[in-house]
Amino acid sequence: MDTLLLQRSDREAHAWLLHLTSGTATREDGEAFRRWCMADERHAEAFARTRRLWEHLGPAIAEHRAGASRGDRVAPRHGLRMDRRRFLTAAVAASVAAVLIGRPGLDLIAAADASTLHTAVGEQRRVDVAPGVLVEMNTASDIHLLTEGRRVTGMRLRAGEAVVHIDPSRRAPFVVQVADATLASAPGSAFALRCHEAATSVTCLDGQTELTWASTTTRVKPSQQVDVDANGLSAPVAVNADTALAWRRRVLIYDNQRLADVVADINRYRPGRIVITDRALAERRVHARFTLAQMADVTTLIQDAYGAHATHLPGGWVLLS
Repeated sequence: MDTLLLQRSDREAHAWLLHLTSGTATREDGEAFRRWCMADERHAEAFARTRRLWEHLGPAIAEHRAGASRGDRVAPRHGLRMDRRRFLTAAVAASVAAVLIGRPGLDLIAAADASTLHTAVGEQRRVDVAPGVLVEMNTASDIHLLTEGRRVTGMRLRAGEAVVHIDPSRRAPFVVQVADATLASAPGSAFALRCHEAATSVTCLDGQTELTWASTTTRVKPSQQVDVDANGLSAPVAVNADTALAWRRRVLIYDNQRLADVVADINRYRPGRIVITDRALAERRVHARFTLAQMADVTTLIQDAYGAHATHLPGGWVLLS
């Protein structure tokens, strides 16, 4: 039975590596791969073996190609006559009937019409969405504008992060929706919205905000945050708004957070995906500060700071173990 399980793990590991290097893997696939690695130690071990094979193939192929370019007769090492991807494809074809097919990525949400505002990965925008209403949008965010005729009367944050400023001079109500909650804010108020994966929250920055879910209404004061989930609204808790919203200064600050959560947040600011395949590394508590200008080198910084091993794949995908 153990032998069969190991063989199955190896086949699944090969299929995962093929998909992750195909250029079609999505963020959803990254989460599914992470869950697969964490579900069984044999999965992570099998993927480590497959990853080592991938890494070892590289130098041999480079030497073969260099010799070919000089016109030398280079004897194939270990029978290699193809690149790493073709080699793995051939190895898996006999045991894997189908390979996962990529789906459009979550950060490819297109602005289908003028009622949609969107930022790409790593992009930030400031938009005057209505008279007296300014919205600061963080990376990979998606907002639907609520309208009456040609007049914008509100907005719904569907994904990402935004800060909404209501000018003191505005008198008309502006409806703001996030998850299943609705906000009512007085003129002169400002608040931050976050909707990422299963986590949704509202943070009051200035003035006063009332958050309503079903028949429950909660008042949120400056430097307080309320979480929203399927069960309703949490009680307001004090937060350090400067730290939580450091992204507005193009800085990311993490204070005693799991490395898995840090990486999940960093993935919003860079193309591709960073995936942790080691359970102990994922649970490690870290203190870190990165600027958005460091996102291209962030995996090297994590590797150096926490002793992680990084495997770089096409399309900006990096596996940390």
